[in-house]
Amino acid sequence: MAVYNLHIGQLIKTVFERSGMTVSDFARQLNCERTNVYTIFKRRTIDVELLVNISKILEYNFFEDVLKETNLNTKTTHDINIRLQDCPEEKIMILKEFLEKINK
Repeated sequence: MAVYNLHIGQLIKTVFERSGMTVSDFARQLNCERTNVYTIFKRRTIDVELLVNISKILEYNFFEDVLKETNLNTKTTHDINIRLQDCPEEKIMILKEFLEKINK
């Protein structure tokens, strides 16, 4: 398992602080308690679905930072397309749905 320097909770906290939103408003939009927001700020890792929701609420694409940290963004589009050709159709559909969610 690789170790990365990105502390997603700290990044979320930084973006949140720049947003001008209150913790109460942020918690309400996440459908959680205020204390959960502070817990999120302490996390080094996070569930993808939660990160999608946070990205929408804060209007910030955290996935770009994750990709930069993991060096996944260094792959060329050609390399990715070749790999997708080898994937079963169901996996491609899941990936497309995921990308649509984060781009909304």
